[in-house]
Amino acid sequence: MSSWIDEIQVDENDTNHLYMQIYHQIENMILNKTLLNNERLPAVRKLADKLKVNTVTVVKAYELLERDQLVHKKIGSGTYVKHNANESLGAVPMDDEWEQARIRQLNQLSERNITVTADTINFASANPSPDLFPVEDFKEALLEVLDRDRGFAFSYQDSRGYGPLRHRMSTLAKTNGIISSPEEIQIISGAQQGIDLVAKGLLQPGDTVLIERPSYGGAMAAFHSRGARVRDIEMEKDGINIDSLERAVKETRPKLIYLMPNFQNPTGISYTHEKMKKIIELSETYDFIILEDDYVNELSFFAEPASAIKSLDVYQRVIYIKSFSKMFMPGLRLGYMIVPVKNYSSLVLAKQASDISTSGLLQRALECYFNQGKWDRNIKRLTKEYYKRFTQMKAIIELKLPEGVKCDIPMGGLNFWLKLPVGMEASRLYSLALDKNILFAPGSLFYLNQPVKERLRVSIAAVNEKQIESGMREMVRLIRHYDSTDSSVPWNRQQQEPIL
Repeated sequence: MSSWIDEIQVDENDTNHLYMQIYHQIENMILNKTLLNNERLPAVRKLADKLKVNTVTVVKAYELLERDQLVHKKIGSGTYVKHNANESLGAVPMDDEWEQARIRQLNQLSERNITVTADTINFASANPSPDLFPVEDFKEALLEVLDRDRGFAFSYQDSRGYGPLRHRMSTLAKTNGIISSPEEIQIISGAQQGIDLVAKGLLQPGDTVLIERPSYGGAMAAFHSRGARVRDIEMEKDGINIDSLERAVKETRPKLIYLMPNFQNPTGISYTHEKMKKIIELSETYDFIILEDDYVNELSFFAEPASAIKSLDVYQRVIYIKSFSKMFMPGLRLGYMIVPVKNYSSLVLAKQASDISTSGLLQRALECYFNQGKWDRNIKRLTKEYYKRFTQMKAIIELKLPEGVKCDIPMGGLNFWLKLPVGMEASRLYSLALDKNILFAPGSLFYLNQPVKERLRVSIAAVNEKQIESGMREMVRLIRHYDSTDSSVPWNRQQQEPIL
């Protein structure tokens, strides 16, 4: 053992925390098989003395290794490289259904290179177009932070997030009926990272996760990456099918369910208050976590302001994720989570192992942006613009789409979930639209397996009113003249996903 222990070194001048340095070195030794299965790691105190660090530093490194399934503890004996860890790393088992669906999709790859230009009518993207970004306002906030904080603006932040910003997010959550403390707030680099942190911090291989059908593909990928067994439950017009959910919960005893209760992506469906309450009660009865992804709750156009499941969380079962990508500037990669105390430390450790902390400069600038009173102004401006786009798309869908095309118009949000007539496939229509420099999201992107071929999502986020008019006019024409024998190259999943 002594030979490999001697290879472990720590550098107090390194920007990485000491425990992360230890973690990464042992991780690499396991991956390259310097450490064999069931080999015992040195006792905490022995390694701490050797490296001249606090024992807490080594404990944190070992906890990360255990969390990532690289080692396991034997009570009274020590910490050991986990049996078969070497063979399993990098090859996390997937459900057969997921793997088969993935292979089918890969077999459809197109050789086209999809490039989004200024002339592209992009109904595929659910992110705002650059002309909506509040660049000048945010520039002022950045400059104020640089003048005020100088070099401190570029230092590492607490892994939990910049303290004043956490306080600000706790206050912001109250506008959605959520009472939280800054000690429950975790700043994240976008909603996708939040989902990834939950998967890494709380899931073990073999755990069951329940999701909506259809659902967000990035969440499916995150859960599968941890070896979870993912099952989907059909959606109704007012949210997930509660009877099916309860049946699945009883049968599978899930660790977690992932939901998007307001203006769900891709369907636009919003949950009723009654369904939210029922899901909370089920979580307490059957002991599972609810991961709530707050997509665009601000964009409630034809209903009361949206509420969050987290606002009903009397049992501390809900982890709430909020990203600013859809209502601010997606490239900033900023968001926050509200995490029950019992789960908080696990997610902080996952954050530390992921990227240590979200950009300190951007966190400080966002907090300054709020302090300057610009956030509310930005939301009002975006809501007004999105309302114009939404009502225009709604009118086109209701009045101009060919007979047989169906869509349940949502009460707000960014997306419209269309169903083509029997015999039409969204993948073929996608290819035809691509020839006209029009993009949309084929529905098969949003299904765990057995996708509904006639479904597609069109979004208003990245298109202006003129583009909506011309783009949907062409879409109507393509649907009217759809030819099932067309030999165009099918859509390309790998090229489509980055622009969603």
